[in-house]
Amino acid sequence: MARIRQAFYNKFRLHVYLRRPNSEGFHQVRIVCYFHGTDFSVSPGLLILPERKTARKTHQLFEPKTGRVLSDHPEADYINEELGKWEKKLRDAFRTLAGPLGTTQVTRDMMEEAVFPATTPSQAPAPAPLEPGALTISAHYQQWQQENEGLHSASHLRHYQHVVDQLEKWKPNLLASQLTEQLVQEWRRKLVARGDADGSIAEHYKFFRLLATRIGLNPKAPWLRYKAVHAVQLDLTREELQALLVVQLDDPRLAEERDRWLLQCFSGRRDSDMRLLSPQQITTLRTAEGETVTAIRHYQGKTAAEVLLPLPPVAVRIGERWQWQLPERVNRRRTGQIKEVAKLAGLNRMFNDAKISNGQVTDNYRPVWEVIGTHTARHTAGSLLLEFSGGDKSLAAYLLGHAQNATSTDIYAKDKAKRVAGPLLQAWEQILGPHYDADPAGWVHAEDGGPIRAKQYVKRKKTT
Repeated sequence: MARIRQAFYNKFRLHVYLRRPNSEGFHQVRIVCYFHGTDFSVSPGLLILPERKTARKTHQLFEPKTGRVLSDHPEADYINEELGKWEKKLRDAFRTLAGPLGTTQVTRDMMEEAVFPATTPSQAPAPAPLEPGALTISAHYQQWQQENEGLHSASHLRHYQHVVDQLEKWKPNLLASQLTEQLVQEWRRKLVARGDADGSIAEHYKFFRLLATRIGLNPKAPWLRYKAVHAVQLDLTREELQALLVVQLDDPRLAEERDRWLLQCFSGRRDSDMRLLSPQQITTLRTAEGETVTAIRHYQGKTAAEVLLPLPPVAVRIGERWQWQLPERVNRRRTGQIKEVAKLAGLNRMFNDAKISNGQVTDNYRPVWEVIGTHTARHTAGSLLLEFSGGDKSLAAYLLGHAQNATSTDIYAKDKAKRVAGPLLQAWEQILGPHYDADPAGWVHAEDGGPIRAKQYVKRKKTT
């Protein structure tokens, strides 16, 4: 029987380009995807300044090949994060419509319906006033949430909601048109007076810049900028990580969290990324030395570039215990449980959990087990890889997904993963020592009783 040839090529390509500039030189952004002989485009509502001119030369702020702004661009992290989320949304919609084998031809109308599903009259947002300044800041935030539904993490939304709630408590029904330099300075003095940390104050300024953009003010205005001084974050030493790895745990809740925290450390993921972990992300990778290793496929947090991350054998054991699907736990519960694990592991080193507010430092010495949290896993991974790779910053950056202003050659995930796999795994072997390819205390193989679940924790069977 003759094989019927498809009338289209199953290829999908994305392109970010800049449209009309405004009076200040900022360009509107448009994302176009090309597929099956047609195209579909969206406007994410972002403004990009492609270059900045000084007295002597012109500084490039936008890289057309990667479709990302460079680190010197105002709000670079936020813009790159938004672009990445939109590209992922478009790519996922196309893959769903085309089917697992890519045999279904996708049209522009199909993409329109998938990306912007029609809402029922009961779900449609109420019409906004013509003048943005006439809305309260709370109304602006609600509109922004509706416009960006599904594009931001719960943690990101909580930060903004916290700012809005505090402003509403301070000045009920505060209008967006009241956003002035005087109001911002007054609010800053209030935050400093109550001792808010610099990182918290910076989140308030970030919201003010978002609000300024929505009502037509210049988000780059000097009075909307706040340079936060961040305190040193906790990261575990090699000995502390190994102690956490081998401590005997009889409580199934703590055993589960220890597995989750370690897998987060070895994969360099954020807490929100761990919730998205699935068996479909696990694959194999052939290194430059010809060795086949297990790897995890995911998107870098800040550049949205797809990468393959080689995993040390102990991380593979953890993932296989849970079939790469750990139960989802809220961050607050996770933080409390990893503190208990750290206390049992004897992590009593005194750490200065300093607080910095308006540039003023207040010392706060506490034992490591009181300070450790979910994000400590990422800090530990980056710090130890930097230390035990001879100071190779590229390895830590690759693991953590930090932007490196890479060229188009560097964004091919499989090629780069082959090159970094060897040095990355060698560094982990130095860090973990005898635990690199061994089962820590209290672990069992599947044939010895199956993976740990929330209600059961099985110790290794004693050999007679």
